[in-house]
Amino acid sequence: PTKMANNLIQVLLLATCCIAGLNANVLVRSTRGACPTFTTKPDFDYIQYAGVWFEIEKIPVVFEEGMTCIRAIYDEIAPNTVSVVNTAVLNGNTTAIYGSAYQPYPETQPGYLIVQFPGRPDGDYFVLDTDYVTYTAVYDCVSVGAYKLEYAWLMGRTNSLTPEQLATA
Repeated sequence: PTKMANNLIQVLLLATCCIAGLNANVLVRSTRGACPTFTTKPDFDYIQYAGVWFEIEKIPVVFEEGMTCIRAIYDEIAPNTVSVVNTAVLNGNTTAIYGSAYQPYPETQPGYLIVQFPGRPDGDYFVLDTDYVTYTAVYDCVSVGAYKLEYAWLMGRTNSLTPEQLATA
């Protein structure tokens, strides 16, 4: 194919992914470029990670649009598997979605989990770092042609972090 045909294919692929993302409520920030190389927390312990996490900062995503007071609650339900309850306030009402997350490679990539919610595509959840008591940094990036789709969340055990904690996170 010609260069123009290749460009058209990439644009159509990106448009298709974006439309599918809107339908699945998973559209994220899209920018040109490749996903960065990153590592997860090598000694990640999902049991210490369990409990309540409050969203502090994020790359905006469509499926959280208009939401405030967002939090995630994790609890062990089986070895290498946690329940996931995400709650928020939307238009003055509390909303929640229930799912689970599991470690597909607990021995070699303990900071990598796959998150599952009914009726939604599985999502990757990479814990870049956490101290378990103050903050956690979560990231994912997917390459689509010449573009990358990024997710990122900074969460805390409380609904705010000090400037020092924020800098560390």
